Amino acid sequence: MKEIILVMDNDPTYAKKFCNQANKLYSKKYNFLTFTSMKQMKTYANENKIIGIVISDAYEESIDDIKQKSIYVLNEKNKKTTKEGKKTYLFKLQNINSILSVIDADLNNRSEKMKSKDDSSCKLYLYFSPSYIKNKYEIVKKIAKAVSKKKKTLVIDLDEFDNYKGSVGLSNIIYEYKENTIDEEKIMHEVVCEKEQEIIKSVTYPEDYNVISNIDLANIINEITKLSYDYVFVNADQSYNRCQYILSDSDALVLMREKGGVKTDKFRTYLKSENQFDMKKVTVLDTDKLDKAYLSAFCKENFS
Repeated sequence: MKEIILVMDNDPTYAKKFCNQANKLYSKKYNFLTFTSMKQMKTYANENKIIGIVISDAYEESIDDIKQKSIYVLNEKNKKTTKEGKKTYLFKLQNINSILSVIDADLNNRSEKMKSKDDSSCKLYLYFSPSYIKNKYEIVKKIAKAVSKKKKTLVIDLDEFDNYKGSVGLSNIIYEYKENTIDEEKIMHEVVCEKEQEIIKSVTYPEDYNVISNIDLANIINEITKLSYDYVFVNADQSYNRCQYILSDSDALVLMREKGGVKTDKFRTYLKSENQFDMKKVTVLDTDKLDKAYLSAFCKENFS
């Protein structure tokens, strides 16, 4: 089955020429489709499985809401190929074959990384609540510590105020990701051990989240899950928008329910209505029942 790549340029003639050449050279691997309407392209991207988008820099900001990990931006100023997170910037005024060669090599590399992820036994658990829960981060760490007696666990904290002005943590990983220099060694440099539990602390300043998209954040979490852990627990803040793409990549969602749980129940109903997540992967943790017996039963049911 051929993979689909979408193409849109502010010069429709160039886009058509690009697709014709691409389909001629890579007909066995890819199917390049050109669009002249941003609305139609977004609709197609949301309703079909695609592996990449090629677009001129004139439309770059218009596609930030599309969940796509491989975006190739064509520009007429910078001759050097550069990469920033999910976006690769390519010089438009060069031979189309050269552009296609870079795209093909990048997609092949991403495919190998995805195979590595698929082969990994690491499970990603997202801990989320739509309402404020006191000591939520401490609860997640407590569960992780209980699980770590038999399995290797890592906690990632996303709350934007938990690591204010801290020198070690997620901000440094975000920098490496933006520079396209992220690797295992640099991620592990940000892992700290507190009370026998390995942790990646949150951002240094809340605005550090502004330099990446929510898709980029999900990509970063996926890079972390490639490390040698059995479980990665993500402590999300109350912003569903920030963690929605992490949710789609998660092996399980732990909905932390406050006393009464009205907001949590409504959020669960919302997830079910959106039909974007397997509800069998959702488990509820009642935070007002966290005695030793309840916690032990929860861990036994989910992590044995």
